[in-house]
Amino acid sequence: MSTLTKEEAIIRSSGEAARAFTDWYYTQLNDGKPIASCYVNSNAKYLAASHPPADICINGTVVATPQEWDSLLDQQRLIPFTQQKGKVKYEVEGFDVHVINKDYRFAAPAEIQAATDPKLMQRTEDARIMMVVTVAGSVTYGGKEKGTPPKQHFSDVFVLVPNWDYVTRPKFKGHKRYLVASHTYRAY
Repeated sequence: MSTLTKEEAIIRSSGEAARAFTDWYYTQLNDGKPIASCYVNSNAKYLAASHPPADICINGTVVATPQEWDSLLDQQRLIPFTQQKGKVKYEVEGFDVHVINKDYRFAAPAEIQAATDPKLMQRTEDARIMMVVTVAGSVTYGGKEKGTPPKQHFSDVFVLVPNWDYVTRPKFKGHKRYLVASHTYRAY
């Protein structure tokens, strides 16, 4: 069995990270749980480095904050005419991932910025990546109640950046290895 080259390790890591992110994100949506914590706006290291807030565009409308997107998702779950919460079901039919930057260091801790610790740099080599993840699927709003819209297709495009809390602490208990820096959603 041969060992992976650096490029193969990055490709494998980005695919695994995209799958883990996609699984987590759409499970959160289907369970009606908030997703604001997966955006760079919620990360202290990115805030301290003056990273711009996440760009969020939903059906052509700019959304100012991840919390505002959470509020829109709550409204999306309301059944027309009854204003009761209904089930929204996202089904991912496929996703694709491309690495944009394989050595992303914005807001990284000093030891990664300076690249002074060779063991740390080697250990984080396949985690210091910025990637774009494109997701396609369908969404069903509500159930069979009168006035419920039918199933629609959706597409999401995410730009993900490393969660430095995860990268620098191998035993970090968090589930979010990457954070959203940009998000575009369209239902059609």
